[in-house]
Amino acid sequence: MKKSLLLIAVFASSLVASTVNVLAESTLERLREQGYATVAVANEPPYSDVKADGYVTGAAPDVARAVLKKLGIPELKSQVIMYGAMIPALQARRVDLSTSGLYIKPKRCESIIYSEPDLCGAEAFAVMAGNPFNLKTYEDIAANPDVLMTTCAGCAEEMYALERGVKPEQIKVFTDPPSGIKMLQQGRVNVFALSGLGTQDLLKKTDDPNLELVMPVMGVPIGCSGAAFNADDKEFRDAFDKALQELKDSGEFAAIIEPYGFSAEATFSVKRDDFCPGN
Repeated sequence: MKKSLLLIAVFASSLVASTVNVLAESTLERLREQGYATVAVANEPPYSDVKADGYVTGAAPDVARAVLKKLGIPELKSQVIMYGAMIPALQARRVDLSTSGLYIKPKRCESIIYSEPDLCGAEAFAVMAGNPFNLKTYEDIAANPDVLMTTCAGCAEEMYALERGVKPEQIKVFTDPPSGIKMLQQGRVNVFALSGLGTQDLLKKTDDPNLELVMPVMGVPIGCSGAAFNADDKEFRDAFDKALQELKDSGEFAAIIEPYGFSAEATFSVKRDDFCPGN
């Protein structure tokens, strides 16, 4: 009996020690040891773009890949997750960070933490050629209850619309950006709303002369995104920030994002605290 109790005690002590060691290991240390980080991306070019073979590129992942290499993490693995599901994925630690143009917003900062801004850009609409409803602002959509719009669930554009008086029943959520453009082409909605460069890229690929770009959307701020992290990963976030600043200072950052159409100067002009003080 005493021998059994002793074995149980030894096992319990080993379990506790093992648990303490796991908890003591930081996320950054873990990622360095395993040699890769798992990132959430939305597959919205030019922010992020998952190729047929699974390789992820785009402005945000390319910046993150360069930063992670500086931190001793040589590989980046992606999971395609829609914007509205990224925060739960971070909280549940299904991914190590998000790098896909997730805008820095005060409400989001209640649940996660951000790096300093990595990408900034205007908002846009896609409409039928000639813009028959003369839609230039979200208020224009709100003023006409017959107008229907599409965007993704949990996107900043959904919030912009609701904040400016668009009724929930006027918003039809798409599963991915190409399906949203199809909804517009089929006449199921009157306007498609998403980031400016994302919408511009999608219309270029769609190559439909019956569609028109409205950019910028008036009355909404320039959106800025950053890499997003679990709220407990401040050490990882701070190390990411330091390496990101080194990229910006060296000119490598501009060399990465400007071929995608983003402005490095626009990003340099803002700070995380401009959107989420103290995050």
